[in-house]
Amino acid sequence: MKWWQLALAAGAAAGLLTAQPVFAADSQVIRNEWQDEHLGPGVARWVDEDGNVWDQPGVRPDMADAAEGNGAAADENGTAEAAGDGTQENTADGVPTGDGVPSGDGASQPAAEDAAQETGRIIDPSKPMVALTFDDGPYGPVGNRILDCLAQYNGRATFYVVGERVPAEAAEMQRIVAEGHEIGNHTYSHKYLNKLNTAQIRQEIDRCADTVQSVCGVRPATVRLPGGNKNATVLAAVQEPIVLWNVDTLDWKTRNAQQTVSAVLDHVQDGDIILMHELYQASGDAALQIIPELTNRGYQLVTVSEMAQYRRGGLQNGQIYYSMKPQ
Repeated sequence: MKWWQLALAAGAAAGLLTAQPVFAADSQVIRNEWQDEHLGPGVARWVDEDGNVWDQPGVRPDMADAAEGNGAAADENGTAEAAGDGTQENTADGVPTGDGVPSGDGASQPAAEDAAQETGRIIDPSKPMVALTFDDGPYGPVGNRILDCLAQYNGRATFYVVGERVPAEAAEMQRIVAEGHEIGNHTYSHKYLNKLNTAQIRQEIDRCADTVQSVCGVRPATVRLPGGNKNATVLAAVQEPIVLWNVDTLDWKTRNAQQTVSAVLDHVQDGDIILMHELYQASGDAALQIIPELTNRGYQLVTVSEMAQYRRGGLQNGQIYYSMKPQ
């Protein structure tokens, strides 16, 4: 091969690594939005105002530093939260479906509004809102599909993660933080805490929090108990706010997207905390229907901490939250 052929080949290869303009099939230019949101996990790419496609799937160029693990940048884009659990949720322990949570002290509402405006979102406290929560992750093949759809509809969610799964899914974890979602603590190995002593309970929670912080630079602010299981020892040992749920989709049990969709859309109300799981493709399929429909109905898709800020004045340590209905 002659030198000029080698040069052309090298130039073509280099061109594949740079952002290129993208045009829709109808010749309309896509700008300032995601393309290919529904083509599978980790596929969506950001298209800038000039029509250039960012070369890294699932990452916006203005959030690239946070996606690479820049803790300061990540903290500016979202409050720390957790997600995840790898086994079925047990609701047979009598988890109530009401609110039953007293108002708490927290940051002022104007401060929360300023923070929302910094991320390009304005939450209207007078309009309905729900918190979608996804347990059992991180799991990129499903989580990235959910994140793609949330990006398209400018929604946020809370991901309750199992600590031992976090290092293997560092890219998804960093994307969750970079795009303003919340990460919550679902313990390190998803052990039922009501079967452990105080030291073992703290080890499960602290080890998960440490692992999350080491991977994506934020520390989970809330805890979700595996299975919702609790006793006096658990409640004494868990010092963080405990977030449970009032809408259980049972997606881990049915593994049926349409049943999960119906469990949400047939019953959803303002202030609900909705429980889904990140491990199942059917749950991802359901989320891609639930997210746009809730948006069309006028619901604001917010994180647990965002909803707590506007509905309860913030989260309080030692409190249990099932929902945050308007008061």
